[in-house]
Formats: sequence, C-alpha cells, structure tokens
Amino acid sequence: MAARKASFIRTLRILLLAPLLSGSLAAVAQQRTPQVTEPSAIAHAIDPAAAPLEICEPGARWIRVGFSALVLAPGDSLTLLSSQGDRLVFADGRWNGRQFHARALRGDCVQLQPAFAGVDSSYLVDGYDAGTLPLQESTATVAGAGDLCDDTPDDCAETADLVVDIVPDAVFTTGDNAYGSGTLAQFNTYYDPNWGRFKALTFPVPGNHDYVTAGAAGYFDYFNGVGQTTGPAGDRSKGYYSYDVGEWHFIALNSRTGGTVSSTQLAWLQADLAANTKPCTAAYFHYPLLSRGRYSGYATMKPYFDRLYAAKADLVIVGHDHNYQRYARMDSFKVGTTDGVRQLVVGTGGGDGYALVGTHPLLEAAQSGTWGVARLDLTPIGYTGAFVPIAGKTWTDQFSATCNNAMASTPDLLASDFDVSVASSPLTLVRGGSVTQAITVRSSGDFSAPVKLTVSGLPSGTRYTFAPSSPAPPIDGSVQSLLTLRAVSTQWTGTLTIKVKGTAAGKLRTTTFRLTLK
Repeated sequence: MAARKASFIRTLRILLLAPLLSGSLAAVAQQRTPQVTEPSAIAHAIDPAAAPLEICEPGARWIRVGFSALVLAPGDSLTLLSSQGDRLVFADGRWNGRQFHARALRGDCVQLQPAFAGVDSSYLVDGYDAGTLPLQESTATVAGAGDLCDDTPDDCAETADLVVDIVPDAVFTTGDNAYGSGTLAQFNTYYDPNWGRFKALTFPVPGNHDYVTAGAAGYFDYFNGVGQTTGPAGDRSKGYYSYDVGEWHFIALNSRTGGTVSSTQLAWLQADLAANTKPCTAAYFHYPLLSRGRYSGYATMKPYFDRLYAAKADLVIVGHDHNYQRYARMDSFKVGTTDGVRQLVVGTGGGDGYALVGTHPLLEAAQSGTWGVARLDLTPIGYTGAFVPIAGKTWTDQFSATCNNAMASTPDLLASDFDVSVASSPLTLVRGGSVTQAITVRSSGDFSAPVKLTVSGLPSGTRYTFAPSSPAPPIDGSVQSLLTLRAVSTQWTGTLTIKVKGTAAGKLRTTTFRLTLK
C-alpha cells in the first residue's frame, strides 16, 4: 500500500510539474545530448507521465536510463540502483535543464530512488537502452578525419569509401570540410557526393576554411538546413555541442580561426564535463595544441586542454595539419602523464599533404604521405584505435588504452565479478506441468567461484530446481544451469515477474523473466 501511495504521489508530482518544467527548461535553453546506442542494444521509449520508480527489461544485461528532464533543488538527490548492484547518484543542480542518458547500470532492473524534500525537484524519464550483451562486450565504432573535400572530387572520395566500409555507428569531422571557402555550393558539389553519403551519422565541427564564408554560413546551411538556427552542427552562433556514443561522451568544439576561445564556450565546456556520467570522454575540434607539420600548435587551445585534463578526458582529435600524428597522453602543458589526454592529428581526409617537421618527445607515430581516417572501437572501459589508409596504401597505426575514469565509474567491470542472465522470456507454465529455463552465469576478471542460484516471486504451490544449483563459471567464461519450474498445486493464473538470484563472494546478482501460468 505504501509503495502504491508513493508511486501515486510521484505520478501526481510529475504531472503537476510537467507544464512548469516545460516552461522553465525552455527559458534556460534546455540542452539535449543525443545518445547513439550500441548495435547490440535496444532503445525503448517510455511515457514521461508514467514517472517510473523502477525500469525492468527481462533478460537485459544492462540498462541506460534516459531523462527528458531532471530538476534537483539544493539538498535533494535521485539515486539509480541496478539489480546487479551498480549505483549512480544525482545530488545537485548540474543536470537541471538537460536531456541526457545516464551511464549504463548492469542488470535487468534499475530502481529510481528520489530523496526530495518538497515539490521543487522532479524527473521525467522518456526511455532507456537495454543491452543484450554484457556491458564489457557492448561496443560501438566511430570513424572520421578532417581537411576533406576540395575541387578535385577524388580528394575525399577515397577516404569516404573507407568510412562506408567501416560501417561506423557515428562519424566525426575535424573541420575544413569543403575547400576552399566553405560555401554551400562547395559543400553540395564536393562534400555531399562523398562524405555526404553518411550525413545522417555525421557530427561535424568547423575549421578556418569553413569560416572563410562569413559566419560559416555554408557549413551550417549544409548540416542544419538553409537558414536553420540549430541542428546536427549545433547552434550556428556557437558551433559546439555534445553527444554520447555507447558509454562514451563526445564533445564537438569550435576552435574557429585560431583566435582566443570565447569565455562562453569555455563555461559551456566546464558545465558539460561536470554533467557527464559516462566513464570515457573524447573531444574534437580543428586546431591542435601540439603539432609537428606545417604548424607547431596553438597555445589558444590550452584552455580546452585545461578543462579536459581536469575532467580526466581520454582523447582529443584535431585536424588543420594535413598529416597524421599520434601523441602520448599529456596534460595541458604538453607534459607526458599516465592520466593525461591523448591527441590525434587526423588531417588526412583529402587535402594536399603537409610534410612533417621535427619531432617531439610525446610523438609516438606520424606520417604525411597517406590519406586515411581514424577508426575507434569503443568499449565502456577503453578503446582500440587505428589509422586506416586509402586503397593502395599500406601505412597504418594501431593503439589502445583504458579510460581514465573507467575504474572510478564501475570498478568491478575490470575486477573479479559475475552476472546472471536468462536465455528467453516470457515462459508459459501449465498447471500440473513443468517448464525449463536456461540460466547463464558469466564471470569477468578472474572470478571462478560457485554461484548459489535461487528463485523468488513464484506463487504458492509452485516449485523449482536448478541443475546444478551452484554452477562455477571458468575464469572470464560462462556456465549454464537448467532451471525447472513445476506447477504442483497452485490455483493461481496470470503473468508475473520471476527473479533469479545468484550469490557468491558476498555479492548478489539478479535477473528476471516473465512467467505466465495457465
């Protein structure tokens, strides 16, 4: 009864606040951070008026909650707690006025636990992503380059072909997209037949050549629509925005013509980084902080690096120098450090090459004779990167790293742990009969202990057995147990949610499935 009352109060509060939220969020120009979902996950929509206190997806390996609004008054908080024990707490106003997806939490259920003192705090949930693979195996791919298309069509056709072959989930550009002045005609003539083939997947940033046309009007008209104030390239008065790919947060910044970066953009970047809950972060823009080609780097980019390094971001991808350079992790003073930001110069999209000049202690790989693109295969804890050359060329590069914040966000994702999952849902059990369900216990790290399996939620008069009852998965592997359900003497009929619990080494991991009794 208390739970139903709490749910009713929560629904009433959301419904009463919805018009107020709508107006107040519009007044502060609510920021939407799009979420690109992994190919192995499924996106689901929710009616925000439902105000869920729990989100469940039977058989899911993880759930990522999407907020259309989150408003927290001072002292109030909202906690997300998953059936696998992952926990995420929102405890201040940094998310006010934002539409976003929180980081993924393992398990097939997530409880939303508000601690609100009054009616000034509320949340609206409009959807969630559900993973079909374990979180550590849920990957996404992005690809891109800068300094792309000019009046020789083949200049960027070959690199565009690489992107088509990679089949990425998202594409980035690092500026100077259409030479030499970034007019709409140049975008339509040179860019569109080539990199325009995957325009719907593309998250661009402008370069100095895009701004040869006043206000980068051709750039914004092409990506946002002629005369449109905002769109995929961000607000045309700003040109910066952010989005998420899987468990990565990507920040598209506008370095424009190399002048002083505006304090408005830096304040936006600071707030965007503070509101990010994802374990991995990448930023990209046109001008490099450090380079060894025609340009030596731009000190005006240091304020970007100051904030990215402080937030423990992982990657910065830039262009402008028409070559490829990979640097070791560094701080904003260009000093190597193990928790620093790795910079990639990928100005190899099709513009005439610039020779490399000199070297640097942090320069790990470089070349200036091959066009190509950067490919990044992203996991929730790190990445594997490669330079992919155009057809007929052989120079390439490979690199990988673990994200700086990965251990802080989900420490046992890399450590010894286990989870449980079901093979199918729903099941049907006829009174007097039996039905079976395969339960998988999967380990991560060096976990290999026996996991005791139990079931809860069955109506009176039903029984269950596991074979085996305490399966032990191999290290970094999986094992199955067969759950048999028997309707011995129950008179109950209908559909309900059954919870399977796995207990080992002081940890409790759960999964659910739907069961219909006839």
